[in-house]
Amino acid sequence: MEGLLLAEAVRPLEGALPLSRGGWRFPDARTAVLPLQSGEGGRAQALWIFSRPPTPRLGLRDEVPAGGSPHTPFQEQLVARAAGPVTAVRQQALDRVVELSFGESEGFVPQPPVTLVAELTGRNANLVLLDVGRVILGVERVVLAERNRYRELRPGLAYRPPPPYRKLDPRTASMEALAEALSGARLRDVRSRVDGIGPQLAKALAAGTGLEAGARLEGETLRRVVGAVQELAARPSAWLERAGGFAGLAEERQRDRRERATAVVREVLRRRLELAERRLEDASRAQRRAVEAVSLREEADLLMAYPSTVSQGARRVSLTAFDGSERTLDLDPSLDVFGNARKRYDRARRLEERAERAARERPQLERERFEAERELAGLSELDVEELERRAKALSEDRRQHRRRGPGVRFRDPHGFEVVVGRNARENEAVTFAVGRSRDLWLHVQGLTGAHVIVRAESREVPFETVLFAARLAAGFSPARQSDNVAVDYTQRKNVWKVKGQPPGTVHFSHQKTVFVTPARDAVAAAGASRRGAGGGGTVPGR
Repeated sequence: MEGLLLAEAVRPLEGALPLSRGGWRFPDARTAVLPLQSGEGGRAQALWIFSRPPTPRLGLRDEVPAGGSPHTPFQEQLVARAAGPVTAVRQQALDRVVELSFGESEGFVPQPPVTLVAELTGRNANLVLLDVGRVILGVERVVLAERNRYRELRPGLAYRPPPPYRKLDPRTASMEALAEALSGARLRDVRSRVDGIGPQLAKALAAGTGLEAGARLEGETLRRVVGAVQELAARPSAWLERAGGFAGLAEERQRDRRERATAVVREVLRRRLELAERRLEDASRAQRRAVEAVSLREEADLLMAYPSTVSQGARRVSLTAFDGSERTLDLDPSLDVFGNARKRYDRARRLEERAERAARERPQLERERFEAERELAGLSELDVEELERRAKALSEDRRQHRRRGPGVRFRDPHGFEVVVGRNARENEAVTFAVGRSRDLWLHVQGLTGAHVIVRAESREVPFETVLFAARLAAGFSPARQSDNVAVDYTQRKNVWKVKGQPPGTVHFSHQKTVFVTPARDAVAAAGASRRGAGGGGTVPGR
């Protein structure tokens, strides 16, 4: 955003301080909107900050978006820290940098004053949050020394602003000073000698004066350009419209509408594509592992053929295979020969079932991946109205999902609801917001993974439901490709969190343990397993 246009956008804010405000809204990852109310009975407007390169900008609009939760950690930081009234708005000279100062916020935990720096500098656009000592609290886009030798932008460093321009300020310079600075130059040189004028305003200046970019500024031509520069400095946006409408308001807002709607739709489609690709990879892995079933059945057949040669409690045995070769088999010493054979038959059956299920699901998953890729590629061909319609529908779907509460919901054959967390924050909510004292809580043993709650609702939870939930706990963990996964379970009242630990990190006691095959859907979450007991444990955050 060019300096003169930015100064014009900031001027009404400077004249209405202090500004009471509403809560931050975020239409997308690079747009922040702050609803404002200027004084007693003032007109409600919103300050829109677009930080997406290469055309970042800032401005007041009557349009206030209905909502929009944070998309990024920096936006979450804005909500938490920049919570007080707007007490000051500053633009240094005509630099493309604006500072918004926020006073102390009220509430149970007051936040100290902070300053939001909007660097609207083309492809290097950025937002930086500072404390009262001008130390960086957060930055939208971290800049390290290997990328910019002049300054780093990362939390903990003292803020260093972009280097200032040394040009003539057309708002305060006299006609004589402007004439002296421009005398003998060409029209294209105005940008390098007069502050606040960039490519758009330079084109508008040429269109408004009827001169070519190479025209030499002297005599009457110089006087005409000096007068035009002063007019442009007083009302740059009006000059743009009058001189040919470069980046006119309607065109700019149309572009903003498209960018916001596209960002919403693209994010949802990107997630769908990633999910389809992950599930396809899981299906491919399951089909590849089906060949193990043949070897497991051969080993089980050998054990059944030579039961008398296997000693009770043996950990390994060598047997002559049906083709005459020697086979060495590892055994579970706690099982007899028939138990070891049955264990191999069961594992072979599970591998085959997974492969069969993967083969059935693959065509649908491939269609989902193809549709997501096709829709992503076709976003640029949709008009603004269609993009906004789709964005609105997708946003409503997300709101309905949030109203259902955190986690993925399943229903077991006995009618119990099972809630599965998918990340650290959801785990926290599933355990401590969804879970009640006598609900059942499950987690895979010794690994990060999902917190799972079985909502007991004052009923006795049958062991089949425990196994159902345990398979989901294993399926939503790094052990999802394993067999015989240990899952701990206990009542929710035996789970607690220590203050200061990361989200999702809990301690628990009085747990029992079951060993299950992982599952990620209700159909696969069934079968029999072994169980054990333990005394206590800790679950790390994801």
